Amino acid sequence: MKALDRLNFYFFDTSALIKRYHKEKGSETVDSILDGKDNIIVISNLTIIETTSAFARKRNERKISSDELNIVLSKFYADVLEKYIVVNLDSEHFKKSLDFILSENLRTLDSLQLAVATVLKNLEVTFVCTDKMLCNVARKFFTILNPEET
Repeated sequence: MKALDRLNFYFFDTSALIKRYHKEKGSETVDSILDGKDNIIVISNLTIIETTSAFARKRNERKISSDELNIVLSKFYADVLEKYIVVNLDSEHFKKSLDFILSENLRTLDSLQLAVATVLKNLEVTFVCTDKMLCNVARKFFTILNPEET
């Protein structure tokens, strides 16, 4: 168990993870976490869809080119396969997300992300997110890190 004591667990919401692949405010903080050798990065499989959507929107809004989209998604998908632990949504996550929607007024995708993260709360996970409303609710369960505020 000593090896686990040295590991740092981070659950990344999409709002923070995309800063790895598109330089913006908070990217340096995200990079330092993701590059830390004792850091374990956990995402939900929903993050794969959300990240793809976010970058497709950037292309559609002409903030990035089609070539840049292909490059960034290739890098992201490679990281998903090689660097991140991906937790798949299941029926328990959907039930928990309904609780968050009804009790905390969270949006659908935010409630699902938080429901997945709560499975990890016994690991002393740091919840990494830039969405202020989601951070406020997640603070009840986790240490919060907003890369835009560091």
